[in-house]
Amino acid sequence: MDSSSLDHTRNAAEAEPSWDDLKIFLAVVAHGSMNGAGRALGQSQPTIARRMRTLEECLGVDLFQRGPNSLVLTEAGRAVLEAASPMAEAAGSVPKLAAAYRPDPAAPVRLTATMSVTLFLSHHAGSLAQATAPIEIAYIPMRRKADLAAGEADIALRMRRMPEGDDLVVRKIGRIAFAVYASSPDVAAVIVPPEDPHLSTQAALIARFADGRPIAARIGDVPIRYQATKAGLGAAVLPCWMGDADPALVRVMDPPEDMIEDIYLVTHPRGRNRANIAQVSSALVDLFKRERRALIGDLPGK
Repeated sequence: MDSSSLDHTRNAAEAEPSWDDLKIFLAVVAHGSMNGAGRALGQSQPTIARRMRTLEECLGVDLFQRGPNSLVLTEAGRAVLEAASPMAEAAGSVPKLAAAYRPDPAAPVRLTATMSVTLFLSHHAGSLAQATAPIEIAYIPMRRKADLAAGEADIALRMRRMPEGDDLVVRKIGRIAFAVYASSPDVAAVIVPPEDPHLSTQAALIARFADGRPIAARIGDVPIRYQATKAGLGAAVLPCWMGDADPALVRVMDPPEDMIEDIYLVTHPRGRNRANIAQVSSALVDLFKRERRALIGDLPGK
């Protein structure tokens, strides 16, 4: 290679590759051919081939070994693929992230919580709807922590420990207690949660109560566990607001202090300036204040 060609290659390799060309490169890899990438992108095969040559010249390396009917990534091509793939994923999340920042008064406020707390909210959905009208609330029960920064939800209700993160606005709004309930004071068996770290404190509580009683079933889903308890299958851990409100159930073990968990209302800072999120947050604070005694299992006369 003469000095002029060497200088051209060196200068090209120092240039910044076009993101459009990198996207075409990813499409070629994904579809296995330039024809396939062209069909997916609505471009001709010669255009795809030309853009790949431009990218290779810019980078100063061959990305493919070209055969009569095949394309095989070179070692350099595999390295570029590994570097470019996260860029594509990040770029794909941009519209979703941007949408989370766009104010839309008509959009539902997405509220996520554990199943126990979501069930509690559903029992008071009428009063919440009245307090927040005409705002629509979307209830999203989930055990894992929703990523508020990525726009998975607008409000999260989290339990046990105060959520951490510089990009979160956190407020403690109440407490929720769990106790052991049965259909009769004479308990022959117990219903336990499955082996799940999210339910470990509940598993410990029912194990403390069991005292040699056999396990009738392992049920993690709270509504199903509640119905099985009412049916007389055995004693189980339930939220106090649920167990105390049902005359068909009796509390056979009061909630110990370690089963009274703090509840935190969590939003992202961008939600501060959204009237609909602020209104739903205020209604939630009022609800948890109003139902404080039921949530912590404070029975009348006790």
